[in-house]
Amino acid sequence: MSTINDNLERIHKRVDPSRRVSISKEVLNARFKAKEKLNEDLKIVSFGRVSEQIAYPSVRDAFKSDQKIKDAIKKLLSQLYDTLKCKDAHFEEGVDEEVCQAILKYPKIIIEKDFQPPNDDWTDAFIEEGKINLPFPKICVIAGYLDNAPALDNSSVNRFTFYTVSQDFNGILISAFLCAHVNSPLYVASIRLEVSADIDNQVLGIYPVIPQSQAGWMDDEMVFVIADSVLRAIYMMTYHTGEAYVSIPTPRDIEVNQKKLRKNTSPVIEFRLISITGKERPNIPSTTHETHASPRQHWRRGHWRAYKSGKRAWVEPMLVGDEANGKIIKDYAVGNYKEKRYDWASQTK
Repeated sequence: MSTINDNLERIHKRVDPSRRVSISKEVLNARFKAKEKLNEDLKIVSFGRVSEQIAYPSVRDAFKSDQKIKDAIKKLLSQLYDTLKCKDAHFEEGVDEEVCQAILKYPKIIIEKDFQPPNDDWTDAFIEEGKINLPFPKICVIAGYLDNAPALDNSSVNRFTFYTVSQDFNGILISAFLCAHVNSPLYVASIRLEVSADIDNQVLGIYPVIPQSQAGWMDDEMVFVIADSVLRAIYMMTYHTGEAYVSIPTPRDIEVNQKKLRKNTSPVIEFRLISITGKERPNIPSTTHETHASPRQHWRRGHWRAYKSGKRAWVEPMLVGDEANGKIIKDYAVGNYKEKRYDWASQTK
């Protein structure tokens, strides 16, 4: 069953190669006005159905129940990809390729509006390590909020934002998408988060670094909201292992893909939803006895492994499986979800 970005791997084929030209920084600066010359403030690009006064109890519910929301994110990602490939936006050098790679090849993580990690001092985990490690080399984060609907339950969501995140040495680089209004130029804001000392070199904390050329694009509140959503998602993905669903290729899946390859047709690329809740990890049986074929290519999540001694070790993300058997790009949802888990034990008796 497809989820957020079905067939997204094909969107690059729609960009006219003749428009993919190399543009110098001088040309970019001449093409787009500086932020301080705009008559309107830049806003974070979002999508949703506010005009119809429709709201959802969670971001995940929106994507599971409303095809229009799934179509909207696919359209947004496609437009972002095309715009950046054609360099019709204002961004720091190299950011366009980072964003395009994240959109096409890496997992999408939903973070719920009111979800908080189980520990009040959860940010201390990053500070203690002195670094922020991503579960994958790149991720995309989708967050929700309630906009212009005072009569609705404040815990609901009706608008959704999208960010890409790349590993940047011991920190992370967040790309946020801004514009003044519909059909105005796109601005890609860069926020680097790193663990560093305060101005007096006394207290370690997580501080944002904004390129000087982008000063004034975002106010402090915008930076905080973006950074908070991204860090909460990363924390739950790297310090907790409470997966409600785990996508594993079945022998039938591999058989179908092998037939497709023999017929010179493309193997199946699936996008499946996994929930991270912070609960105990379900006892998932090994599938190695089911088939000797190599599983489809997928990313194995990087995470912190805790030992009885109290020490932690970082387990690097790893690309595993055989691409010839197809690929799986998993989508993740971070939230307090109440649902019936699959009874693995009854299947292994």
